Amino acid sequence: MPHLNPNQQMFESFFTKGIEFMKSFEKFHPVLTSHLTLDWLTQTPVKLVDDLYSKKTITTIKAEKMPNEILDTVKNINHIMQRVMNGQELTWGMTDSNSNQFVGIISLVGFEPPVDTGSIEFIVDQAHERYIPEVVERTIQFSKDHFTFQQLSVTVSQPTSQLTEQLQSIGFKKTTESALIIQLN
Repeated sequence: MPHLNPNQQMFESFFTKGIEFMKSFEKFHPVLTSHLTLDWLTQTPVKLVDDLYSKKTITTIKAEKMPNEILDTVKNINHIMQRVMNGQELTWGMTDSNSNQFVGIISLVGFEPPVDTGSIEFIVDQAHERYIPEVVERTIQFSKDHFTFQQLSVTVSQPTSQLTEQLQSIGFKKTTESALIIQLN
C-alpha cells in the first residue's frame, strides 16, 4: 500500500473538492412529490432509520443488506453520506408530508463514468408500498432533469406481480424476473 505524506495542499484540495461537490448536490434537497418529502438521510433520526430496518420492507437487491444494530445503522448512514459527498449516489429519506412519518429510503446511483445506466435503489416500509410508484416516478423525472443517464434500472429483491405492475405502469420494461429497466430518451 502506498504511503502518502499529506501536506497542506492535499488537505485543502480534498476538502475543497468535497465541499464544492456537496454544494452542487446541495440544491437536490428537499425534493417533493405529491405526498412525500425527500431529504438527506442525515435529516432523519437514526432511531427511525434503524426501526425501518426491522420492519417488513420492500427492497431492491442492493438495498437489502440492512444493519441489525443501531451502531451499524449509524455507520451505514455515514457511509451513504460519504458516497453522496463523493458523487457516487444521491440518497434521500422519505417522509410522508402529511403525517411526518418516515416511510423509507430511495437512492439514485451510477454516477461513475462511463456508465450511461443509473440505478434506483429503495427500502420502503411495506405498509407504505403505495408510495413506490410516486417516488420512483419522481426519481426518474429528477434524473432526466439533472443528469445524462440513458436508462435507469430497478432490481427488486422479492418481486411481486403488484410491484412489477406498478413499475411497468410508469414505463419500466421487465428484463428478468426481478429486474426492470426504463429508457430515458
